[in-house]
Amino acid sequence: MFLGILFGCLLVALGLFSIPNLFVSSKKEISDFFKKLLPYQGWIGLVVCIVGVMALIQYALKIATDIKPILWLTEMLCCAGLAILGFLLSYNLIYLYLIPKGKKAEETPDKMRTQIMPLQGKIGILCALIGVWSVMAAVMFR
Repeated sequence: MFLGILFGCLLVALGLFSIPNLFVSSKKEISDFFKKLLPYQGWIGLVVCIVGVMALIQYALKIATDIKPILWLTEMLCCAGLAILGFLLSYNLIYLYLIPKGKKAEETPDKMRTQIMPLQGKIGILCALIGVWSVMAAVMFR
């Protein structure tokens, strides 16, 4: 019960953290402020992505135990949301450290960032709703 509530609250917070990217992607003047936040967003996303993948594996192995199917499915959705949203938030950080620097290399992340930011915001809204459901289901069905 505790992990369901914890992961649900984490997913809601991460979803709300990624929603401003939905609005920033269309406005250029606000974009400079959020470019300063990208490294923090990236590190938080990377840690959450790792936690989400580990929890996803844990709940996938828990399928044969004594858990209610609605709770198992909710926790799997919550962990998958953590992994996906964490990866989307950490995309800029991964690209920054794994791809060599150069003039051509700087154009590609900007192009990808403009494509990922609206997607990240929409998935953030969906993940926030899944997180709210996860907290409610953990309290109702235990």
